[in-house]
Amino acid sequence: MLWIPFTLLAAFTQALRNAQQKQLSHEVNALGVTLARFIWALPLAVLYLALLYASTPAEQPHFSNRFVFDVAAAAFAQILATILMVLLFQRRSYATGVGLAKSEALLAAVLGSVFSARCSAQSAGWA
Repeated sequence: MLWIPFTLLAAFTQALRNAQQKQLSHEVNALGVTLARFIWALPLAVLYLALLYASTPAEQPHFSNRFVFDVAAAAFAQILATILMVLLFQRRSYATGVGLAKSEALLAAVLGSVFSARCSAQSAGWA
């Protein structure tokens, strides 16, 4: 049952982040707002990873070049989508921006399922 407070906290912080981005977008261009978002996220991600490794030591993963390329492409797509969302906020298209931001989880789930099925089929020799 611990997932409930974590889910509520995640929803609250995401709403807070979007509100702060909307406010910041009045003073800074879209690229600056996006940069601020990802610069703040990097230390949190590193801290989270360090806590995971401290609590449960594990062998360092080894990544293929294809995996690194896919991750870099996904990261670029996320940054581009964030810039476009901020541009929508700056043009006062809040309903469209929020609608696209809220559909992100569904789109990620669908694409993740397709990607996972494709990778499973390739590793099983079906594709």
